[in-house]
Amino acid sequence: MRKSYYLILAACALMATACQNNTENIQKAAQGYLEAMGNYRPTDARQFATPETGEVTLAFYEYVIRQTDPRTYANNMPATITLGDIAINDTTATVSFHKSTPITQQDGSISLVKRKGQWLVHEIIEVPAILNPQMMQGGGRKFTDEQIHEMRRNGRHNGEMLKKESTMSNS
Repeated sequence: MRKSYYLILAACALMATACQNNTENIQKAAQGYLEAMGNYRPTDARQFATPETGEVTLAFYEYVIRQTDPRTYANNMPATITLGDIAINDTTATVSFHKSTPITQQDGSISLVKRKGQWLVHEIIEVPAILNPQMMQGGGRKFTDEQIHEMRRNGRHNGEMLKKESTMSNS
């Protein structure tokens, strides 16, 4: 009787530790990603993001930042990120946040997925084909809107670059 009590107690302690580690790892990934993005450093955000997020979302923001005069966004830094609620569901998580800059305030949430034991931000934006730098370079596979939405719902795909199917001719 006493032995099973201690086994149950030990199992509860292990589960509590695992949950705490999950939460801490999710917070670290979310905080790192949001601070990098909030301060116009998408390259620094890559270490906290899924490859798909890097191939679409971060590549797009890197492109936009390279095309923009730094004075345009310099007054909107530094960004301060405050994390809010965390909802964990097995291998997915959602983190709410508040971003404060000298010019703006923003509330939002981001999605994370657990891959190979690591929590990573998984945010795929829709990039207009005309503005998608990978598309302009001709790389990667093209996906329709429906396929992109399905991949977003599932939180993953087979590693191919996401981009919208262009209806424009390159002639």
